[in-house]
Parts: sequence; structure tokens; C-alpha cells
Amino acid sequence: MLITTLVAAVISIAAGASIRAWAFAIFAILVAIGVGCVAFADGSSLIAAIFSGLAFLVLMEIAYLAGVFLSGFARRSARLRQSNSAAESIAPTSERQQG
Repeated sequence: MLITTLVAAVISIAAGASIRAWAFAIFAILVAIGVGCVAFADGSSLIAAIFSGLAFLVLMEIAYLAGVFLSGFARRSARLRQSNSAAESIAPTSERQQG
């Protein structure tokens, strides 16, 4: 179960960088239902299986939000680096024209 949880977290982080929230929500709900069904089939009570599915859903949603945040941060950093390098390359040419 630990490996499954880690894989779901990694997939959710990657999904945060690439797919829309509504698509991920559908995917996460289906996976959580599957996890709850597997837990119930393994002999857990219905209440324990429901809580297991909900916990898995919460984990996936938190990892998705982390992926969205990290993706946005990386894009913003790349944009700032690109604008800074463009500003640095323009500055020396304007100084040469003045002199």
C-alpha cells in the first residue's frame, strides 16, 4: 500500500503540471473509488474502506496542488531568467551607441 501511495503522489504531482483540474478530479475520484473497493475486498469493513478511499483522494488532491504550484513556480522562474537575460543583452548595445 505504501508503494501505491507513493506512485499516486508522484502521478498527481506530474498531473498538476500537465492536465486541467476537472480532468484530474474525475481521475482522482475513480482511483479513490478503486482503492476503497480493493480495501473492502481485502476484508476491511465498509467504513474503513470508505475512509481509506477518502484518505487516498485527499492525498492525491494535495499532491496535485503541489504539482500546480511547482509548475507555476518553474514557469515564472524561467520567464524571469529569460527577461533578465534579454535586458542584459540589450543594455551593452545601447551604451555603445551613445559613446
